[in-house]
Amino acid sequence: MTQERLGRQREFVRFWTADTVSPAGTHVTTLALKAVAVLTLGASATAAGLLESARWLPYLLFGLVAGVLVDRRRRLPLLVATDFARAAVLVLIPVPAFTGALTVPLLAAVVVVFGTLSLFHDAAHQSFLPRLVPAAQLTDANARLEQTRSAAQGVGPLVGGALVGGALVGGALVKFVGGPAAFLVDALSYLVSALVLARLRTVEPEPVPARRDLRGEIRDGMRWVYRHRVLRPLALATHAWFFCSAMVGAVYTVFVLDTLAFDAFAFGVTFAVGGVVAQAVAITCSPVRGAWL
Repeated sequence: MTQERLGRQREFVRFWTADTVSPAGTHVTTLALKAVAVLTLGASATAAGLLESARWLPYLLFGLVAGVLVDRRRRLPLLVATDFARAAVLVLIPVPAFTGALTVPLLAAVVVVFGTLSLFHDAAHQSFLPRLVPAAQLTDANARLEQTRSAAQGVGPLVGGALVGGALVGGALVKFVGGPAAFLVDALSYLVSALVLARLRTVEPEPVPARRDLRGEIRDGMRWVYRHRVLRPLALATHAWFFCSAMVGAVYTVFVLDTLAFDAFAFGVTFAVGGVVAQAVAITCSPVRGAWL
């Protein structure tokens, strides 16, 4: 199906809008977290690594459980609720920051809570799209979502940065407004996303009732994924990517901000370059999809 046909589907357009707004704010928080930890709190490489671990710890501890629990609920209410909750959590960060009480452990604790909410949101998000568009349009729909996520990381922040003094959005807010205030921008993006999603009228089927114990459902899910000829290599590759990316993320932050003495703007530019490349890859997704099917 073509992009124009998807663009005429009101429910998908609203979902797409929400999925465009919140990632843009997320990239602000990603930069702000790292910059505040190193530039404001003087975090060491070890502390930066712990902060990076806090971001993904909920996925390690609760990832399998979250999938089962989400299967027992309607997806849309979960998406709206977790967006509202993430906005509330991010609003809490500036308070101790402005009073001088913000520390790396406190920041890490907030990140753990935020990561847990994001885990449930991501699980519901991935399984909601097939209920929103026909199966034949899933590849194109995912490609559109990925394009806007990439744009949020690359082109979007650069354009937005021009509006705040010629600097990258994430870096500019850290540099000109202050790191803690940058979290308010992300909180606003989740609030907007929640309000847009709340307007969706997609009818979801009744959740499937639990047929067995939690561990049994987790075991069945893992067996199905790791025995699937397509999902197994995809899952293993994703595990490896997350492991390596987390290591690089912790070291990269301290190296760029501390060792190379980049400011928040230059630090943000390095992330934007990756977004531009990801955007190019997402654009080519639809034309080459048939080669792997």
